[in-house]
Amino acid sequence: MIEYITDTSGIIQADNVSVTFSENKNPRDLQTLNVSPFNWADIQPAGDFTILPYGSANNLPVEVRDIIHANYIAPGILQKKTQLLWGQGPRLYKEIVKEGELIREWVSDRVIEDWLTDINAEDYLLKSSVDYQHLEGTCTKLKLNRGYRIKGFVTEIEHSSFKYTNLAKKKGDDKPSHMVVRKGAKWKAYPMFDHRNPFKHGTTMLYSNLPSFCSDYYTIPSLYGSLEWLKRSTAIPVILEALSRNSINIKYHIISPAYFWETKREELEDECIKKGKPYKESMLIEFRTEYLEKVANALSDAQNTGKFWHSVKTLEVQGQNILEHGWEIKPIKQDVREFVRSQIDISKRADEALAAGVGLHGALGNINVAGKADSGSEQLYALKNYLQTGIAIPEMIVTKAINLAIKANWPEKDLKLGFYHYKPQAEKNIHSGNRIKENI
Repeated sequence: MIEYITDTSGIIQADNVSVTFSENKNPRDLQTLNVSPFNWADIQPAGDFTILPYGSANNLPVEVRDIIHANYIAPGILQKKTQLLWGQGPRLYKEIVKEGELIREWVSDRVIEDWLTDINAEDYLLKSSVDYQHLEGTCTKLKLNRGYRIKGFVTEIEHSSFKYTNLAKKKGDDKPSHMVVRKGAKWKAYPMFDHRNPFKHGTTMLYSNLPSFCSDYYTIPSLYGSLEWLKRSTAIPVILEALSRNSINIKYHIISPAYFWETKREELEDECIKKGKPYKESMLIEFRTEYLEKVANALSDAQNTGKFWHSVKTLEVQGQNILEHGWEIKPIKQDVREFVRSQIDISKRADEALAAGVGLHGALGNINVAGKADSGSEQLYALKNYLQTGIAIPEMIVTKAINLAIKANWPEKDLKLGFYHYKPQAEKNIHSGNRIKENI
C-alpha cells in the first residue's frame, strides 16, 4: 500500500517493512539556466481575449492553498498576520501634518459609514486581507448605479476569488486591459478599473497587488520559496504516524530519476494516441503506484532474502556534460531515536523557513528557536517593528478598491479607510489593573 504525501515523495507500506521514496529532479532541468518556474507563457485563448495564467498550469493559487492548509503551522501564521493587519478593524481617517509630522486623524462620517455598511465592507476587507497574506494581492469587482452615465456612483464592491479570476488582454495588446471571471466552462470579461475615469463602465475589476521583480503581470508571493520546506514539514507527521501505527522501522529510501517517469509518461501518451483516447495524468499515478509496490515487495518479504534490486543506469551526453539517470536504494540505519530526532529537526527548520518566507518575526508567530523563550520585551519590540514597517503596504493594497471608490463618490471629502491599531506599550507603563498578567 502506498501512502502518497506529494506527487514526488511518500511512503510504501509493505507487509513487514516501510519504505520511503522520493524523485530526483531531472538533471537536464538543472543544467538549463533559462528555464524558470515563473515562465507562465501558456496563454489560453478565450474569444477575443487571451487569459493570462497564474502559474504554469493556471494553478498557483490552488497549489498554495493545498500546501498551506495541509501543514500544521502555516495556516496559523498567516492567520496571525491577518489579525495583525486588521488591528481594531477599518476606520475612516484624514491625513494631516502636525508639528512637521504626518499623522492620521481618525474621523466619523455617517454618509460614508452607511455606504460601507451597505457594501458589507468588513466582509470584503477580511477576504481581501486573507488573499493578501497568501498571494500578496486581491481581486475586486466594482459596480455602478443604473444611471451612471448621467451621474456615476460606486454602489457595490465584491471580492473575487483567485481560484476563478485571471488577468486578460485583447489579442494584439501588450498589457492586460480586462479581468476574466470563470464559472464552470463559462467566463465573462470585465474592463479594468480606471481611476482617471471611474464611471466609464458599469462594472469593472481591479487587481491590487504587490509588484514582483521581473514578473510582468502577477505577484510571485514571498512564501513561494518556502513551499518545498512546507511539503517536507507536512510529510514528517505522516512518516512518524506510520512508524508509530505499524511499529515497523523504515528500512529503505528509494530515489527514482525523474527521467524514468518522464519516459513512461511519453509511452503512455503514445499508447493513448494509438488507441484514440485522451491521456490522463492519473494513468501515470496508477503506474507509479503499482511499480513502487513491486519494488517494496521485492525489498520486504523474508522469502526474498538474498535477492536484490537491479536497475540500469542510463548515460545521456549533453554537450560537454554527461548526465546519469538511475535508481538508488539506500538502507536506513535502524536507529529509531536518531531517525525521529532528525525528522523533528527538519520540521523545526521548516517552521523557521516559513516564518522568514512570510516576513513574520518568530516571537509573533509563536516560533521559537530551540532552547530559547521569547521575552516580553522581545515580543513588544517585534510587534512595534512590525506595525511600523509591515502594515503600510499591505493596508494600501487591501483597501485600494474601497479608497478609490470613496475618492470617486466623494472627491471633496478627502477621506480614506485604514486599519486602526492601538499603540503597544510596555507592561510597566500600564496601570496594574489593566495589565495582561493581572487579568489572567
